[in-house]
Parts: sequence; structure tokens; C-alpha cells
Amino acid sequence: MAGMLNVSRASVWNALRLLDELGVTVYKVRGRGYRLPEPIDFLEPRRVNDVLGEKAGMFELEVHEVVASTNSLLMERVSGSARRGCCIAAEMQVQGRGRRGRLWHANLGEGLTFSVLWRFNQGAGGLAGLSLAVGVGLVRGLRAAGLEGVSLKWPNDVLCQYHKLAGILIEVQGDMLGPSAAVIGVGLNVKLSDSTRSRIDQPVTDVYAVTGRRPDRNALLGSLLAHLADVMEHFEASGFSGLREEWQGCHAYHGRPVRVMLPGGECREGRVSGVSDDGSLLLETASGQGRFTSGEISLRPR
Repeated sequence: MAGMLNVSRASVWNALRLLDELGVTVYKVRGRGYRLPEPIDFLEPRRVNDVLGEKAGMFELEVHEVVASTNSLLMERVSGSARRGCCIAAEMQVQGRGRRGRLWHANLGEGLTFSVLWRFNQGAGGLAGLSLAVGVGLVRGLRAAGLEGVSLKWPNDVLCQYHKLAGILIEVQGDMLGPSAAVIGVGLNVKLSDSTRSRIDQPVTDVYAVTGRRPDRNALLGSLLAHLADVMEHFEASGFSGLREEWQGCHAYHGRPVRVMLPGGECREGRVSGVSDDGSLLLETASGQGRFTSGEISLRPR
């Protein structure tokens, strides 16, 4: 390796130490050098566009090796000339973010992390239910890629067997009367290592565990973007209401007893009866129907 790259053996050794810090396992093979346990399927815009086909023109895809956060990077471009459909994907995020300040954990090649910019004529107040609409697009894309048993958790998680498979983080910028822009961040677990799983504080799963095979990350990203484009055009034209029934059909907790944890630390208990046209969770409680626009839900212990 040192001879091919025209560097010292010490440089190769230091680079391999950096791979270890990135969570990549490298085996030393006596007399032959080093070996990965399996190849890393790197993202290539050309391969993603091949999957997108006629929808490729709707996106402008950039792939970065390492970024702090794809959402943060794209948010910096919202006020500039970045067009609708600008998409930033990263092989690795070092400060990936989830909801409520949580970190998103995934080492090199273990997931798909990307953010898409979508511009709207209406104001930020007209984007209610956007995270739920995005969830519908992700479920469509995952099912088209061969994942069975995929469901949604209000307001922005994708599950399989009640284990988290993917998450959505949306950040909005603009005036209340319009125009506005939304940066839609998606993190999908592809094949998590044991070390990554140990850092996550909730039940998780990944595509490999669901299907028994490691997917083509380029084909998977193309499928997700294609179905996301369909949903976003629908949402832009008529909001979330036309997607509400489909979302409810995917909700893992529909009709189930749940506990809703509110941002202030309070909780409410009841049975999920659906979602409204603006994406609010509808909960039948002992005191009547409640509507919730934020919070987290969990199955009520029996």
C-alpha cells in the first residue's frame, strides 16, 4: 500500500488508525497487509440518478465524505441560491442531529444520512403535517425497495416491529405569509455495528436485520428520493389532508393505548384515534378527545 501510494509505511499505519476512530473495522493479514471484513458501498450521484430516472432532474445531489450535519450545511444555503431539490448526502456525520437535541449515531457506511431542500410559496404556517407527509414518502420508498413490515410512529419516526429504523428532522425558514423553505433531514439505519448500537438509548433496527441482506445504498437512496418527490409535490398542491388516510394506515400505534410525553414533562394517556388534517395526534382520553402537536408517544404498560 505504501509503495502504490508513494507514502511511508508510517503514513499508512496512521491512516488505518483514523479508520478505527471512524468505526471501520480493519483486519491485519500477516504477510499480505490489511483487509476490510466487507466492502463499503460508497454513494455515487451517477448511480443514484440512474435509479431516479426521469425524476433525476428534480434533484441536485452532492455527496460529502464527512460533515458535521447535512441539515446544518443545507440550512446555511437556504437564504442563497440553492434551488428546490438540492440534496446533500454524507458518508458520515460527526454531529448528526435528531429531534429534541438528540444525536444521530452511525459510523462510516452504516446508514443513509441526507437532507433535501424544498421551497414553498406558502408561509411556514402552511406546512403543518409536513413531517408526516415525508414519513409516507419514506415508507413508500422502503416498501418499493423490498422492506416488509415498515410502519410509522407519530410524528416523525419510521419503525419495523416497534424498533426505530429511520428518523426525520425538519427545519423551516421563511415568513409566515410566504415564501418559505424546509430542510428535510433523513437518517436511515442500513447496517449498524455493535459499537454504534451500544450508544443508542432506544430499541433500533436496520435494513440488514429486516431483510437479511446488505442493500445497495445508491439504489435505496434513489428509491427514497423518487417517492419523496411524489409526496412533496402532492403536499405542495394540497397539504397533508390527502395523505392522512395513508399515514393512518401505516401508523404502528393506531387504535392502541399510549402515553404521550409532553415537552414540559407532563404526560397524557389515552387511545390513538387518528391524526387531523394538520397532522395533530388525536387521542381519546378519559376527559374527551385531545389534540397534540408535539410530544413523544410510547405504549402504555399493562
